[in-house]
Formats: sequence, C-alpha cells, structure tokens
Amino acid sequence: MAGLYLSIKTDILALWSAGWTQSIPVYWRDDDADPLPDPSTVAQWMRNEIDFGKEEVLAYGSGRGANLKAQFGSVVLRMFTARSALSEDAALDLMHDAMAVFRSQRVPGSYGTGSELSFIGPGSGFDAGPSEDGNWFYRGALMVFEYRFQG
Repeated sequence: MAGLYLSIKTDILALWSAGWTQSIPVYWRDDDADPLPDPSTVAQWMRNEIDFGKEEVLAYGSGRGANLKAQFGSVVLRMFTARSALSEDAALDLMHDAMAVFRSQRVPGSYGTGSELSFIGPGSGFDAGPSEDGNWFYRGALMVFEYRFQG
C-alpha cells in the first residue's frame, strides 16, 4: 500500500483527471515544463501543486493505528496568461473551471478502508494577487482539502 501523502496525491490527481476537460497545458509541481511554454503559441497554461498542512486526531480508537485522523492540505492552482493576449478574461474563466473540479467534492480515498478526500469545508484564505513573470501574467487560487484516514 502506498503511504499517506502519495495516496493523497494520487487521489487528487485522479479527481483532477476526471473533472478537467480544458485543452490548455497543465503541469504539476513534479512535472514542470522546462523551459516554460512559448507565449507566441500558448495563450494560457497552469502550474499546480499539492501542499500538506497539519494532521489532527478526530476520534480515538482502541489502540495504535486505530484513531480517526485528518490530514489537511491545499491544492494551489496558478493560471498563466501570455501578456500578448492583452486580457486575462479567458484565464479567469479557466480558473473558475479549475476550482470547480474540486469544489464540493467528497470521494473515497485510496489509503486504506474508510479513507476519504473532501473539499467540503472552509474555503480559501489564500490570495495570490495578479503578478507578472516575463512574458506572463499570472493569478493563483487555492482549494483546501481534508483527508480522513485510520492511523
């Protein structure tokens, strides 16, 4: 069986693959493009990552490894738009679509019996304001998750 963090990553990527239908390039932190896409041929692209936060005990079980726990974390979505596009409107709609992949989702997890990935809960406190990086404008958004498991 895969470890907790790899299981969470696998479950998040499966949810993404099932829900993302747009045809722009999407890179995750572990498969970044190098060099960046060419802004003369690619108007928008995404770079996403999964970050892990605190772990909490939700209910005590009868012995080691029998507690109900929650691992919290976030999926950070960053949308890049070529400066030559002169508008980020299309990118903002794509960001809406990307957030919708995770919003209000609760799915079974792959880390043992009873594990569960949930994007139902408090929203984001993250604000990645608009910025520029060479040929690109970018915006960011964050969707928080809770992953329940026995541990």
